[in-house]
Amino acid sequence: MFSFVDICAASDRISGTIHKTPVMTSSYINSLFDMEVYFKCDHLQKTGSFKARGALNAVKMIINDPENKCSSVITHSSGNFGQALAWAAKIHNIPCTVVAPNNAPMSKINAMKAYGANIVFCEPKNREVVCKNLCDKGQNIEMVHPFDDYRVMAGQGTIAVEFMEQIPDLDALLVAVGGGGLCSGIVVAAKNIKPTIKVYCVEPEGKELQHSFDSNKRAWDPDAGPVNTIADGIRVLRVGEKCFPHITEKCEKKILTVNDDDIIQAMKLVYSRMKQAIEPTGAVSLAALFKYKDELTAQNLKKIGAIFCGGNIDLEKLSSFF
Repeated sequence: MFSFVDICAASDRISGTIHKTPVMTSSYINSLFDMEVYFKCDHLQKTGSFKARGALNAVKMIINDPENKCSSVITHSSGNFGQALAWAAKIHNIPCTVVAPNNAPMSKINAMKAYGANIVFCEPKNREVVCKNLCDKGQNIEMVHPFDDYRVMAGQGTIAVEFMEQIPDLDALLVAVGGGGLCSGIVVAAKNIKPTIKVYCVEPEGKELQHSFDSNKRAWDPDAGPVNTIADGIRVLRVGEKCFPHITEKCEKKILTVNDDDIIQAMKLVYSRMKQAIEPTGAVSLAALFKYKDELTAQNLKKIGAIFCGGNIDLEKLSSFF
């Protein structure tokens, strides 16, 4: 397990290298919901997403551990975590390998290569197996899981620490959920800082997280492939084994589900009114706010936090969204 103490340690560890990202508001968006909505802009983070936080924390913990003899790192990723780990490895002068699904956006593949990653392609649903096999065959190479790793989860939790320093009286947070590293880190931090805050999981249609919440177990088919969604950062179907208990114990029991049309609507609003270039995954929280406006308003929530979690947009696909 990991705790708020680990998140605070991660915050100290990555401070000075990572950006303290700004919080933005839109009076127009506030008028649509009759509440104050605050956007944590981690699309402006190093490498273009929040994942730089967890990747950097993990790499720093590896290289600063005198008993750890690993001299390179490996992960699997559709793009954002691969970029983040490659960047963190590069600034610490260690090699990085990324196992990437063969349907990953080429813009993200090129970015991973630009940060120095060695890319190994595989079928989308085989990336964990391929990554494990490469790790087992390698020497002095350490696996850094993109979400199901306490070091990564602690790093992602630093978002909530910053956000709640910037806006202390938030009533709720809406958090996109793929593998669960972001949400687990945020909910542990947020609930320690303000126990009354509500943290909602937002998922893409087809993930069916509600079923696992209701049954209190990871109820997904282990052989099923990724979710079919334009939000490629959260296509992974199953929440991680280490992430799952933190999310189910501390998050709200109602899962907010959005489809591609919801996400595109939210992206259009952010581009047109806020002038921020976010990727589809970065629009998921706002999409949920639109779809569940009445339910959230009925709970007398006055100040809601949403996270622009990534800005690594595939420019070739952007015109098809709009």
